[in-house]
Amino acid sequence: MSAPKDCSPHQESEHSAHPAALWNGEQSSRILFDANPQPMWISDQKSGRILAVNGAAVSRYGYSSEEFLRLKDMDIQSATQGHGAISRFNEQDPGSSTGVRATMRCQHRLKGGDMIDVDVLSSLLQWEGRAARLVVVNEVTAHVALQRQAEQARREMGAARELLDHVIDRVGDAIFALDKELRFTYLNVPALRLLQRDRVEQLIGRYIWDEYELEHAQVFHRAYDRALRTQQSEVFEAFYAPWNKWFEGRVFPSPEGISIFCNDITERKLFERLLLDRERDFRLLTEQTPAMIYRASLEPPYRSLYVSPSIRILGYTVSEWMADPLSWTKALHPDDCERAVAALSDEYVDGTDHQIEYRLRDAHGRWRHFRDRSCRIDPSDGSPSYVQGIALDVTDLVENEQALRESEASLRRSEQRFRLAAASGQVWDWDLASDRLTFSEDFWLQLGVDPVSVSDYRSRDLGARIHPEDLVRHRDATYRHLKNREPFDLEIRMSDAWGEWRWMQIRGLAEWNDSGWAVYMAGTTVDITPRKRAEAALRESEAYRRKLFEQLADGVLLIDASNHILDANPQAISMLGHTRSSLLALPLQSLLASQQPTIPSDRMKSGSPETGPLTEWNVQRRDGTVLPVEVSARAIDQRRYIAVLRDISDRRAAQTALLTHQYELSELNQRLMRQERRTTQRIAQALHDNLGQSLAVARLNLETLLIRAGETLPQALAEHCQHLSGVLAQAVLDVRNVLADLRPPLLEEQGLAAALDNEIRVALSVSGTDVLLEVADGLHRQRWPSDVEYSAFMVVREAIANARLHSLASLIRVLVEGDAHRLDVDVVDDGVGIAPDMQHGRAGHLGIVGMRERAVSIGGRCSVTAEPGGGTRVSLNWVSSDS
Repeated sequence: MSAPKDCSPHQESEHSAHPAALWNGEQSSRILFDANPQPMWISDQKSGRILAVNGAAVSRYGYSSEEFLRLKDMDIQSATQGHGAISRFNEQDPGSSTGVRATMRCQHRLKGGDMIDVDVLSSLLQWEGRAARLVVVNEVTAHVALQRQAEQARREMGAARELLDHVIDRVGDAIFALDKELRFTYLNVPALRLLQRDRVEQLIGRYIWDEYELEHAQVFHRAYDRALRTQQSEVFEAFYAPWNKWFEGRVFPSPEGISIFCNDITERKLFERLLLDRERDFRLLTEQTPAMIYRASLEPPYRSLYVSPSIRILGYTVSEWMADPLSWTKALHPDDCERAVAALSDEYVDGTDHQIEYRLRDAHGRWRHFRDRSCRIDPSDGSPSYVQGIALDVTDLVENEQALRESEASLRRSEQRFRLAAASGQVWDWDLASDRLTFSEDFWLQLGVDPVSVSDYRSRDLGARIHPEDLVRHRDATYRHLKNREPFDLEIRMSDAWGEWRWMQIRGLAEWNDSGWAVYMAGTTVDITPRKRAEAALRESEAYRRKLFEQLADGVLLIDASNHILDANPQAISMLGHTRSSLLALPLQSLLASQQPTIPSDRMKSGSPETGPLTEWNVQRRDGTVLPVEVSARAIDQRRYIAVLRDISDRRAAQTALLTHQYELSELNQRLMRQERRTTQRIAQALHDNLGQSLAVARLNLETLLIRAGETLPQALAEHCQHLSGVLAQAVLDVRNVLADLRPPLLEEQGLAAALDNEIRVALSVSGTDVLLEVADGLHRQRWPSDVEYSAFMVVREAIANARLHSLASLIRVLVEGDAHRLDVDVVDDGVGIAPDMQHGRAGHLGIVGMRERAVSIGGRCSVTAEPGGGTRVSLNWVSSDS
């Protein structure tokens, strides 16, 4: 063993075995020389040639005894230190009676070329009659290395601390620290801005509530106090009235005090309050509306996705109705079921509003009538379409209409009997036994026929004058009256002498014999041609006026088949800037700035009374300005149609502004995604290359120091070093965990498949949920652009985390398909699934939104859907722009 480093040369000589004295003594000194575990040799004092060497030197230096005897001291010592070391031997020879010399630190070269650090103890002696030197070598290589490592660790820890301070100052969060007395000990740059100070010196060492008003910061103070008392982290949100701002704080305690991460969340709070107000207003509206507002799937069994509290009309609560997926189809009346289901399947193809009436059975078994108006909704994100509508309970109205119809029928029968009794109109009679018909002369005269020529008239002759479309109806009415004694009252068309059709109202009453056979029938006919023409004109006029002024707030034009304007309401005249006289008979094409009218032609040919699809025109006002309008058209007959014009200039401007904002927002989001990745890579690189390496080296050096020092370290210092080693080990682990989150392992080196496999293995180690990776053949080594692989990896990581946290799944499958120009990744779980209203994300949560935005940033698409058999599917689809 060598003497302690701080011993004096005389102290070392006292601890040594005085080799010179022993050598000059007994013969046993030779035995001690050969058996000594420390390397020793004897060299000539003048030439430095080695004269003798022990076994320990042969073993440590790698030379054989013969090779040693051919060497000199200078051959073993380092070339950069040898001359200096020898000269120091000569200069420091005390010439004492013992010949003992002080220990000297130098480097020796082994046979293999490696250098070792040694302390050399030399003594003068006589060897075979000549002056010689006994050299005892004590190797201190490990001790010197520990000293160097400790110094390096100190330098690296200082650099790591500077790097950490640099990173913290660039973090967006405001970070500041307080001691146990709530005095400021640290602030980063964002914290200075948040706390409204210019320099750190304005707050360091000051009590926080001397600088800010405790009266308005009780929530802050209680959170700080609890964290100090319990040594548990605290998260809170609080309002600071003097600044009229909301803050979010995260408090992390330590034995020395607390660290606070703080953010200004005033804007987020304002948006949350606005959202709550809007939700409250909508909820109040739906709860107070007497009609049922609903959403339903367009896929069988047409499951209810939402229903308003007005479902109580049927005697159900919302939860009772939503609990049964077949609640709507079960409640439908059997006679209405096929018609209502067919409407859901067929009539929503064009996306127009749809109205239908049907009956539903309430909780007490009664049938209630509903008038339903709904439309199809096609979400822009590709999620399944659904129908949204409002159902109005019209049971009372239907029952009143039914009672009214029955009352009208009773009144009409009474009137018919009275008219027959009064013999109004042209009288006729029919002898059924002889089949002879007799009409009054005025009946024939109104038809332009000589009464003499029809003196012998039969029923078949009457049938020749009846319009073919009315003949069957006349025969059926006659049969039902004679057979079932149903009232005989109908309106038919009959031809006159000029070949025109005249409308006749025929009423009659038969006489039956005791056997129940009709033997005679008499009645009246009334020429109702003027009335029919008046009714047709009235219906046409009413339809025209009703459709013309259906939307009086908008412009309405009446247009003929040649696209000339026949009439316009005041709003259209004002909108187009014309006078009524200048607008009428004007060709529609003269009002259009750039296109032909596209709505009317097909709809006029069909004569359909339904409203046509909406289109947009650019109409030119009289002053030359162009006005964008939204147009809906509806045919009145085959010669005319009406067009409803709605001014959409404000809406088009708002749409343009919205599209511009959405484009700018998308561009900003993609820039943020790219910046996030670059920043994450830089931070990960800095943590890996600087902080991580520094901490690992510091820990290794400290552990090596502990091993080398052994029991020579004081107990207190050894325990402190052990604690410091544990802290460094935890810091290295924390850095590795952060690196795994910031820079996915294996992604850059081996690609997406390998990184996902590693990620899933990590997920299996921390969760009981099975995660299965299925990669299509040939894709295990396939590489895609780095940003595509990174976005796909982060989406899969988020999807797996969501499935483990929310879905209660027992199996999560990750499917990877595609080729060099396409990538399809699906994460499918067998959990409880996801509600349709959650497939776009939850308010205040950015998981689904973040996945979708990552897909957009690479030109892909991300969707979240519910699996038909239960569970959730998250899909990422990307196609190269070069393909």
